[in-house]
Amino acid sequence: MEHDEVPGDRLARTQWLIAQLRQRAAECEDPREQDNLRRSADSLVRLATALRA
Repeated sequence: MEHDEVPGDRLARTQWLIAQLRQRAAECEDPREQDNLRRSADSLVRLATALRA
């Protein structure tokens, strides 16, 4: 990532990615893949929260 990036842009991309992962999990028929996608979204939320602190 570029160092001169606007913080709001990173937040917007993170929120978009979390929403995409959750949407894919909701639409997924394979329960294992659903779990993996949900865990990925949850991990991204924790990472974003830790970076803001």
